[in-house]
Amino acid sequence: MGTVFDVAGVSQKPVDLVLAGFRKYYGGLWVGGRIKVTASAIAIAPNLMNRAVHHELASIELRLVDLESVEVLPGFVTKIIALRTPEHVVKVRCYGAPALAQQIRELAARATG
Repeated sequence: MGTVFDVAGVSQKPVDLVLAGFRKYYGGLWVGGRIKVTASAIAIAPNLMNRAVHHELASIELRLVDLESVEVLPGFVTKIIALRTPEHVVKVRCYGAPALAQQIRELAARATG
């Protein structure tokens, strides 16, 4: 499933200064990538193009037992899933967001027993 996710962090290269302004204005940087949901975790990885442009990007893995909430937020064309942990909120924009959010909630409930 194609997706984009919100990533924070800024370096000082000229292009990164422009991106820092974009991040500040929009509250984050939307990065194309893929999401994979298993019975125990959510893995989010930037696509090849974004890894080439944003060298600081890395894959993210969230353990389902660490999720505090899974919310569906409004979005233009596609909705957004906000995955809240004690330390972070990771936002994923994708088609079918309500169904994916429900699947994640059900898996998280099973994972926490």
